[in-house]
Amino acid sequence: MLLIPELAIGAAVGLVISTTGVGGGVIILPILIYFFGLDALAAVATANFLSMLMKISSSYIHFRMGNIPLRRSLIILLIMIPSTVLASYGVTLLNHFSHYQEQIEWGINLLVVLAILFSLYLFYRRIRQPQLQMNGTYPTSGMVKPLLLPGTSAGLVLGATGVGGGVVVLPLLLRYGRMNIKQAIGVSLFVTMILSGSSAFAYAYGGHTNWKLALVLFVGSLLSVPFAKYLMKRMPDKVFQYATLSLILCSAVLMGIRLIE
Repeated sequence: MLLIPELAIGAAVGLVISTTGVGGGVIILPILIYFFGLDALAAVATANFLSMLMKISSSYIHFRMGNIPLRRSLIILLIMIPSTVLASYGVTLLNHFSHYQEQIEWGINLLVVLAILFSLYLFYRRIRQPQLQMNGTYPTSGMVKPLLLPGTSAGLVLGATGVGGGVVVLPLLLRYGRMNIKQAIGVSLFVTMILSGSSAFAYAYGGHTNWKLALVLFVGSLLSVPFAKYLMKRMPDKVFQYATLSLILCSAVLMGIRLIE
């Protein structure tokens, strides 16, 4: 009986992640901090591990629906993984210096807010300038250059904060990868599943992950898989676009409050 709230929260987060791509960090982080009382570093470590677990089932749904072009996904992954691993180990090493812990926590929260604001800007441009999504997609060989700097930056954000899938990677795929919303959600889930895994191992090495809480929330997320699959088949692209934007905006408010407390 005591696990019912955790299972319910896990189911809700799993549904959001599967249908919008948002939630791996930007929703899980506030939940872990506000509802479960974790500090910023423990929340980032747990969010990365939980995000990896939840995105396995979510990626499978999108792969079966044809929303994950593997070759393009692997290119994006190769661009992002070096900076993600570097940032994860960098934050873990800095945390060993006790006099930097307060600055690290504040810096993580600030970076999350900045990432969210940049994501909102990209979504705003997409909505106000729909011609940005009407120019077709890049050929696979032409993806590296436009995504190199944005992808590397997104990897740094994801590794340092646990935020990146729906908040940073998804808007970059919409803007620079010229994907439709369902492809961008699928690819961001697949890519950040692997990246979150690499970050999770780095943070686990530092002993910051709350394994029990992460596993209970993951079990809860599995309950929402059938409903998520139903929504992905029935709902139009525009609904997912505005739902994603609304969730990012709510998360910006929550993390902004956290930053100024």
